[in-house]
Amino acid sequence: MIRILNGKTRAQHPRAVDDMFRLRKRVFHDFLKWDVQTDGEWEIDNYDTANPLYVLSYAPDGRLRGSLRLLPTLGPNMLDDTFPILLGDNPEIRSASVWESSRFCIEPEISQDRASNQVTIAAAELMCGVGELGLASGISHIVTVTDVFLERMFRRMGCPGERIAEPHRIGSVFAVAVAWEVTDDLLQRMKAIAAIEGTVLERPMSLETARAA
Repeated sequence: MIRILNGKTRAQHPRAVDDMFRLRKRVFHDFLKWDVQTDGEWEIDNYDTANPLYVLSYAPDGRLRGSLRLLPTLGPNMLDDTFPILLGDNPEIRSASVWESSRFCIEPEISQDRASNQVTIAAAELMCGVGELGLASGISHIVTVTDVFLERMFRRMGCPGERIAEPHRIGSVFAVAVAWEVTDDLLQRMKAIAAIEGTVLERPMSLETARAA
């Protein structure tokens, strides 16, 4: 199940927010060793003050198993403002029809369980949640900054996307900017690969209504 949280109202959901920021620290700081900002047991940065949407994937037993963050490219976003090198010779992406996904992460216990399909299901549920939101909102593309390892995982999930420019080494990883066209075909392909039936969202909504809630 996918639950959507609004950055402005995260104080109303302290448990969910705490679980998410703790998960981000376990993944990006502790496990991947990325150079990220931390605050105690949280991984949190300046983009978390820009009223993002948080997409949270929950297992049937209620445990958080993955999350990502969504921001409109008309405002502050990581690709244009922190990693413009990943745009290559392309101009900044500032469009009402393009949103950015960032901080995509899966619970490490799941991501290391190679004997099951849990990682694909959790990852696909997050991406399908973004797809459903995008289709309800009429947006054209999702862009993200990721590393080449996650880029390969997206391909396995049936959503390869398109590289905006060549990868660059940033810190300890080879990072790349990827764009996905938001289409129903892409959404249905991801659901078929992960054997997901029906909607993944807790309740129907668009990006605009979720962000204004």
